[in-house]
Amino acid sequence: MSAKLSITFLLPLVWLAGCTVATTPAPLASASSSIDGNWQIQSGTAITSPPTAPYLVGALQGSNSALTGTFTTTRSSAVNSTVESYTGTYNTSTSVLTLDSTLPLPAGQTTVALAIPPDPTDFSVGNLTFQCGLCNSASLTSAVGVQVAPLNGTYTGILTGALTSASPSTTTPISGTASLTLTQSGTPDSSGRFPITGIVTFPSSSGLSPATIPGLVRGITIELSSEGCFAPFATVDCEAIAAGSILNAYTNPTATQITVTSFGTYAYGTSGSLFGVGLTGTLTLQ
Repeated sequence: MSAKLSITFLLPLVWLAGCTVATTPAPLASASSSIDGNWQIQSGTAITSPPTAPYLVGALQGSNSALTGTFTTTRSSAVNSTVESYTGTYNTSTSVLTLDSTLPLPAGQTTVALAIPPDPTDFSVGNLTFQCGLCNSASLTSAVGVQVAPLNGTYTGILTGALTSASPSTTTPISGTASLTLTQSGTPDSSGRFPITGIVTFPSSSGLSPATIPGLVRGITIELSSEGCFAPFATVDCEAIAAGSILNAYTNPTATQITVTSFGTYAYGTSGSLFGVGLTGTLTLQ
C-alpha cells in the first residue's frame, strides 16, 4: 500500500460543516474588560464552524481608540479567503466596535460595526458591509461576533471511534476517557492565528501513549497536527509515513468545552505493522 493510500485508509478526517455554537451567556467569572484577543465575526445570527461567509476570523489588538486587527477574511463562499489588516475603534460610552479593512479600492473594503456586551465572549450583534470597487456596489448583512477566550487547561471526556489495522486489515470499535491539555500563546502569528500546544492522553483501549501535538486556533476552530502533510503545518515532503496525529475541533466562546469533529492518529505496532485510531466526542474543561 502506498504512503498516500495508507494515510487515506487510516485517517478518515472529515470536517463536519455547519456545527453551531449555542448562544449561552458566559459565566460572570469569565467576563473580560478587554476586547483584545481572538475573534470570530460572521454573517447571520449564530457562530458556526466553519463560519458562514462573509466572515472575519483572527486577532484584535490595541487600545480603545486605536485598534488593529489581522483577520482571515472571506467575502463570499465563491471567493478565496485572504489575510487582511484592519483598523478600528471601540467606543466605551456606546460599547460599539467598528473595524475597517485597509485593503484599498478597487479590490474591495469591509466594514464591521458590533454592539459589544459587558462580556465580549458573549454574543455581539451588528452588521458587515462589503464595498466592491470593481462592481461599484455595496452589500450589507447582519452579523454576530464573539471574542474567544484563550484555550488553557485540561479538558476531559469520552471519545469514541475505531482502531484500524492495515496488516492484517481489521477494525475494532473503541471508547473511553481521553484528556487534552492545551496551552495557547498570547501572541498571534502573521495571519492572526494563535499558536497552541496540546498534550493528549488517549482512551486506554487504543493502546496509544500520550502525545504532544502543536497547532493553531483561529476563532472557535482548533487545528492540531504532528504530521507535516496536513494542515496547519503542511510541508512539501509528504511521501514518508511516520507516527503522527491530526485533530480538528471547535470550542465554545468561553473555552469551557471542545467538540472533537475528527481526531486521527497512526503509529507502528510492536511488530512493525501500521495501525490508526479515529475518534470523535466532547471534552469539558476541568
